[in-house]
Amino acid sequence: MEKKVPILDSNELLMYIEYLRLEMYNTALKFGFNHVKTIKTSTELDYFIYEYQKAFK
Repeated sequence: MEKKVPILDSNELLMYIEYLRLEMYNTALKFGFNHVKTIKTSTELDYFIYEYQKAFK
């Protein structure tokens, strides 16, 4: 099985994770924690945190 090569390096991925974290926070403040936009951003954030942990830890 081939090892996947990350498209983003660790710093770029961390910057994107931080961007998503802030986006989720602002969306939650504007629309509420249970709004579909907040949940979608949270799901995307979870995915990229998981990918970061797989690739760089």
